[in-house]
Amino acid sequence: MRAFLVRILLASQWGASLALASGCGPQVESGSSSNPPEGATSESGGGGETDPPDASAPLDPTPEPTCVGPFHDGGYYGQCCYEVHCAAPVDGACPAAAQAAPHLEGLPPGSGSCMCDGDGEGGAQSILGPYANRAASDPASCCYLVGHISCEGRPLLVRGEPRVAPLSRAPSAWSRTDWQRFERALADTDLRALPPAARRELARRWAERGQSEHASVASFGRFALGLMALGAPPALLEAAHRAAIDEVRHARLALAVASAYAGEPVGVGPLPLHGALDGVGSLEALTLATVVEGCVGETLSAIEAEVAAQAAEAPAVRMALQAIARDEARHAELAWAFVRWAVAVGGASLRERVAATFARALEQVGSAPTPAGGDIPPTHGFVPPAELRLLRQQAIADVLRPAAAALVASHLSSTDRELSGDRGHALLSGGATSLST
Repeated sequence: MRAFLVRILLASQWGASLALASGCGPQVESGSSSNPPEGATSESGGGGETDPPDASAPLDPTPEPTCVGPFHDGGYYGQCCYEVHCAAPVDGACPAAAQAAPHLEGLPPGSGSCMCDGDGEGGAQSILGPYANRAASDPASCCYLVGHISCEGRPLLVRGEPRVAPLSRAPSAWSRTDWQRFERALADTDLRALPPAARRELARRWAERGQSEHASVASFGRFALGLMALGAPPALLEAAHRAAIDEVRHARLALAVASAYAGEPVGVGPLPLHGALDGVGSLEALTLATVVEGCVGETLSAIEAEVAAQAAEAPAVRMALQAIARDEARHAELAWAFVRWAVAVGGASLRERVAATFARALEQVGSAPTPAGGDIPPTHGFVPPAELRLLRQQAIADVLRPAAAALVASHLSSTDRELSGDRGHALLSGGATSLST
């Protein structure tokens, strides 16, 4: 953590000015079309966001889940979509929506999904309810609509929808690498002790990681085109192209590991790119997307990959994760450097948008429920859910907040310093203390 803070603070000085960042994504902006499902407003059912439910009042039936609001392509992707989560009553009553999260399992974020977080009239809400379970005999009689939205780090988004190539179950250059030491270690990996179900799940998770890394190649390619359209400095453009090459290697590493767990080649097919370059060249869109996907998303990804590598027992898995962690750290540095340059070019209005996004994102990432972990052994490349939550909280406290405080203090006026002032200086002092210990 200490080394990461040094790197981020140095990266944020690379350019002409500085800026802020975001985590899982910016808050879903409210708008005339961002209404919750019909019959599922915060006043419906037995309770709302603030008032406790009336235990004696019958609950409305659970509405049909649906997707609402505008399509987003920058931080959040696509629409806010609702799904039903049910739990048993607490002390004889269904908790209000605002108190329901601790009692519900399997909530986002996880695997690129965040909870919706819209405020204001018409904003998409994260949890609605409570409602009555349609199965009257089910002891989990308190049901809620939980809004979730895609928030993958550095995905390829086209018109708000994540775009990945389909998996291919045939011999493919994507299912092997040119790294001989890794290939030898992978061939020597003994997976016979793993139950078949665990092997299938690990193969699936590593294949999904490979698909995401593969799509990131195109995402960085589009980022590079955006940099050229904006007249960005050549150092940023060089780093963007190096990052794309890194992602090629990451995809091959992940798909090679997936192939080992699956017992057959796992590759990817052609990536559809129609519409992928729409809107390239917008300074605000590129900046906010980079703030979300890179400054916090890739910073957290690098830290999580490093921790997962330390727990990995198979040498090949550990080697793959160490390579990914090392490269993702550089990608995070690139994101902070670009945002710093962009804010200098975009001025106060862009700076305010970035700062507000960062403040909301830190709160969201720090308080988000931990996703369910399943039966995946922690020694095969994935941090257990409980440890992941603690790790993210530590990363926010030790890296993101000190770096964010430094950025805001350098840019915002005394009336706009949401994360600076006395609080920001205290965070910076804490960061400096951690660096010296």
